[in-house]
Amino acid sequence: MTLSQQEERARELHQESIVLLAHDHVPPPCDLADLRQGGVTAKILLAAVDARVFAPTTEDYQNSIPQIDGWFEDAKAIFRGVLAGIESTPELNLIRCAQDVVDAKREGKTGILLGSEGGKLIEHRLENLSTFYEMGLRHILLSWAFNNQITAGELDKEGKGLTEFGRQVVQEMNRLGIVVDITHISRPAMREVLEISSRPVLNSHTAVKSISRRIPALTEDEIRALAEKGGVIALHFMTHMLTGRFEPRASLEELLVQLDTIVNIGGIDCIALGPDYLPYTDDFKRNTGQANLSFPIGLDSPADLLNLTRGLVTRGYSEDAVRKILGGNLLRLLQETLN
Repeated sequence: MTLSQQEERARELHQESIVLLAHDHVPPPCDLADLRQGGVTAKILLAAVDARVFAPTTEDYQNSIPQIDGWFEDAKAIFRGVLAGIESTPELNLIRCAQDVVDAKREGKTGILLGSEGGKLIEHRLENLSTFYEMGLRHILLSWAFNNQITAGELDKEGKGLTEFGRQVVQEMNRLGIVVDITHISRPAMREVLEISSRPVLNSHTAVKSISRRIPALTEDEIRALAEKGGVIALHFMTHMLTGRFEPRASLEELLVQLDTIVNIGGIDCIALGPDYLPYTDDFKRNTGQANLSFPIGLDSPADLLNLTRGLVTRGYSEDAVRKILGGNLLRLLQETLN
């Protein structure tokens, strides 16, 4: 295949495919132009987070980490703002079920699936899940790194897993039809979720640990275990998660090596895209101590996603495989998870 033939094939595949992003933080409609340029059908928007990462002071951020009370009302206000942004933008649709994704593709619109990076928003009341479900929430990452009322986070050093309340939360999410996301939780908690969840689960932004050596990244055994349960592993795009370093920026080749490795371990049906695009503000950098995050060269924003498809085509992935990577696998998980 000539270079011009590869380019034509990549463009056609990208245009025809359902393109889904499993992890994103940019509120609508701020990135609408980028999403549309990049051919994104829909994204999971992590509108709420288990800590105030954009707080005006680092003290406010640190004080928010153990807090749980008040998160319910705060999250409702955040979601109302997101919903208002969607409703006021004709090109956007709220995703409540898998068919909404298919409809967005057919109608040439961009879908937003409401998610939360952490479960503090339900506080200690299981019925709060139903409240958020009615608002449109369809995804919860059980914790953002730190221990909460649901689970131990990835930084836990005591071997803790899910709490008793957390086990009830997973079962209620299964019942309602809310995606269970196991990113950033402890290893024992991950194993518990895979054991008790009646629906496939998502790891929305991760990488292969043997390559990057980062705490949230997955071992080969963890990739296999998740894939065997029908789960989906969405590849993180940030340089440090792909390579283990912060500088220089990752290359597209380094991202594709990670992607190849996940496919080789878990199979083509388990891989998806979880870039983690976010508002990279000065407050965020100061509070989290992450002042040198970056994305691979040529993948700075959703607008650049055709470059990834070009890489997949050049690498020899079949048309069916490319469609699965770009969004088919995540769509299948939504079909099996959302009611």
